Amino acid sequence: MAIGSRKRKRDEPVAIPSAEDAQREAVIARLFDGVLRSARSQLLRADSPLAAEVWGSGLMAVWDGLPGQGRAGGDSAAAAFAEALVRRAHELATVEGMAVLCALAAVAPPRVATRARTAAADLEQAGIAPPRWAAVAGTALPTEAWIGSDVYGDQEIVIVGFSYPALPHDPGHSICVLVDHTERGIAKDAYPAAPLAQTVARWREAEGDGISLRPASLPEVAARLADALVATDFSDARELHQPPSTESAEGRSLAETRALLAARLATLPPAAAVGVEELDGEGRDWLVAEFLGAPEAADLLSEPAAVSVCHSLIAYRCDYGDGDPLRWSPTLAGLCLLDHFPVKVCLDEPDVALVPDVLGAWVAFAARRRHVPEAALTRILDVIDTCRSDFPVAMSDTARYSPAKRAAMNLMAQGIDLTDEHSWAAVGR
Repeated sequence: MAIGSRKRKRDEPVAIPSAEDAQREAVIARLFDGVLRSARSQLLRADSPLAAEVWGSGLMAVWDGLPGQGRAGGDSAAAAFAEALVRRAHELATVEGMAVLCALAAVAPPRVATRARTAAADLEQAGIAPPRWAAVAGTALPTEAWIGSDVYGDQEIVIVGFSYPALPHDPGHSICVLVDHTERGIAKDAYPAAPLAQTVARWREAEGDGISLRPASLPEVAARLADALVATDFSDARELHQPPSTESAEGRSLAETRALLAARLATLPPAAAVGVEELDGEGRDWLVAEFLGAPEAADLLSEPAAVSVCHSLIAYRCDYGDGDPLRWSPTLAGLCLLDHFPVKVCLDEPDVALVPDVLGAWVAFAARRRHVPEAALTRILDVIDTCRSDFPVAMSDTARYSPAKRAAMNLMAQGIDLTDEHSWAAVGR
């Protein structure tokens, strides 16, 4: 009798796999076979360690994309699935199985990578030679970095150069990540590109179209990339792991490069503190006071509601944005008027018409502080003017109210001043 086995008692029922279990096993078997076929036709023919890493990263994306799965490498069914493939490749003891193990060892999360590396070493001792790229894959180190941004700071391209130290004539390559600050700083796209000098030269050609490019330290880009991935995961979680961006070409590119990006992020130095310092209540009061004393606000001093509208604008950028109340763009202005205010901000009807004027003045004040070009400011103001007629309609659409706004508007309809503590005290009587 084999070790660990036991005889079944006479009356003990036989465990019969359910149809669901059988179907799951069949899907897994087909997927494993597909992986090995792909390894045979593509991975064994890879001509560089980067090509093998990209293949392995794409494989990780297949598991992350399975319904109900989390990020591979965590305590999830996707991680178990990856480890099952490691076991399967080890059991087969074939050259394509060895290639799969080497690719996973280069880009998979630590637990899976360690098991893949151990299994590959065991196969090598058994006489199965690893692919020619195996000794170099996963060893790339960062060289330098650049950050490109549009004039408004809505979109950033983070470019990091890498090279393989063991390849003396390696021209290197770059990893590019597009970060979208209009969507809470999520990573929208990521892809490997040409050597750093060539990639930077291509982006330099876009400087005439309003893109600015600057060198960045490795600790700075480490922080920016880490923040972008956290924001992306948070966005994915809110969308139940089915974010709209994954249906686009950019979203697919990010998913397929995600494991490679995470592996490369681990090679960067410790992240430096970046971003805007959080603005507390006192800081917000000072900023509103500074605005009201600026020439841009001269026509608003007779409007009592201007102060509360200013605080709502600051809250939109600080509490629901990237934390910078002075960074605005055409996209942000449009979202503020037609999305944020209608959903979240409570205003008396007479004050609704004031909002576009306050926003226009605030944007002009912020543009002067940030040295935004006049033409860029004009584009933001044009969007605000375009939204003027739609804004009151959006504000009156009660179906769009958040639960908190709905409750607050009901209190206001009862004559309760939400800013007056005496009115709040009356509610409890």
